Amino acid sequence: MSAKFDRSRIMKEAHFMARWRVNTVGGSYRAWFAKTLAAEWRKAKERAERREWNAASRVESNLGLPLRSCLPDAAPRSGASPASRLFTRHSGRIAGSLAA
Repeated sequence: MSAKFDRSRIMKEAHFMARWRVNTVGGSYRAWFAKTLAAEWRKAKERAERREWNAASRVESNLGLPLRSCLPDAAPRSGASPASRLFTRHSGRIAGSLAA
């Protein structure tokens, strides 16, 4: 994994949670800090893995798909726009589509 971690943010989050646990639950700050630091590193690694997976799946999901995915995009670019050609010049298509 080639992810870079924001170590400052991880330490701040761990210190915050450790202080909060000591004030609410009680116990040793050192013990709570060790637990929260491990949890923050685990969360950071999971976020990095998720970012990498999202980037990879975005590329994989786009492979092989046509660039023109709807009728107005697939229509030739000569003369009138496809939407006006379909709905204004051929009013029978509008009536047919509403009747169906």
